[in-house]
Amino acid sequence: MLSALANSYFSMLENKYKKVILNKWFWEVVALVVLVGTFAYAFYCTSKGYKFTGKIKLHWPKVWQMGIGCRR
Repeated sequence: MLSALANSYFSMLENKYKKVILNKWFWEVVALVVLVGTFAYAFYCTSKGYKFTGKIKLHWPKVWQMGIGCRR
């Protein structure tokens, strides 16, 4: 009886939060792409003889001119 009640409760929660669960995968993919992009840029930076600092620089007020640290 307790098992059936628990299954019913979990089923109700799954149906209630189905969109939230599906949305979680979107953010995990975004995080993975950002992580891979950062490692790829660090590899590119070091392969050209520069030093990757990893600092993000925003040029205020021109925010679209953003740079990620790559120094000589």
